[in-house]
Amino acid sequence: MTDSEEELGLLETLDHLLDRGVVIAGEAVVSIGDVDLLYLGLNIVLANVDAIIRTSQPKQIK
Repeated sequence: MTDSEEELGLLETLDHLLDRGVVIAGEAVVSIGDVDLLYLGLNIVLANVDAIIRTSQPKQIK
């Protein structure tokens, strides 16, 4: 596979993911010994604006 084919494949994959929307969730706990000092929860939503508008509108029943 050439570099241009790899780049095209990566761009197509990224375009598909952004068109559908992606949610990345994670968490981390910072502790010393058995004492939790800090909890970090993270939720990231990645999508293009058209995808967000398209999925947030209620479905119309005909």
